[in-house]
Amino acid sequence: MIKYEFILPFSIRIVISFIFFTVVGTLTHELGHITVAKYYGYDTTLHYGSMKYFYAERAKDDLFIEYNKILEENIEAIKEGNDFREKERYLELLKLLKEKYPYSKTRSLWIALGGPLQTLFTSFFGLCVLYFRRSKCKQYFVFLDWLGTFMALFALREVFNFVTGAYSSLLYGKENFHGDEFRISRYLGMSEWVVPSVAFVLGMVISLYVIFRVIPLRYRFTFIISGLVGGITGFLLWFGYFGKLVLP
Repeated sequence: MIKYEFILPFSIRIVISFIFFTVVGTLTHELGHITVAKYYGYDTTLHYGSMKYFYAERAKDDLFIEYNKILEENIEAIKEGNDFREKERYLELLKLLKEKYPYSKTRSLWIALGGPLQTLFTSFFGLCVLYFRRSKCKQYFVFLDWLGTFMALFALREVFNFVTGAYSSLLYGKENFHGDEFRISRYLGMSEWVVPSVAFVLGMVISLYVIFRVIPLRYRFTFIISGLVGGITGFLLWFGYFGKLVLP
């Protein structure tokens, strides 16, 4: 049920809060990936909407420097599968580097899982805060309740990822998405839509519960409208401008 009353001062606070938590949610999501990558011993870099992990020592490794030199000098022959003078040494170096700096599908899977797991953990923690607060005798929705609400709504990220993926697929026929949930599905050998679909349902259930069962009726309409405005604005500001300045 919605009470169609728009409260302007409350709306301004919610818009600002959604902008803030859009940035916080994005960065903590990437820190979830980074935490797992660090556990496996990789060096990492954080960007405004992504992270990278790598073996830092590889760039200074003589084997890698020699391999890279041969690669650059014979890139066309390698692309076309043709023979070249140093092919035997190139293949030997490639084998040595793979042994020294192995690619692990299992590691890649867990690193990919790190972001969504962090997001959903935050969401469930927010639900726990709301459950604890709900069990208390209180007359007003206070700061701790709103904090739990915004944390629980981190699950909206899963809804957003699915909707944008479905939009790109239906309108443009796009496949092989780079989003975490799609990659996790591929790592597990399933259709790339399996994990995003499960995450979408989970995100919708949590979000609808919070909006229609937790947020007081008086604030509900204003919260929905302001949340849409704040979430979209936060996304555009961070990914379109400020993020590139702060964490390029």
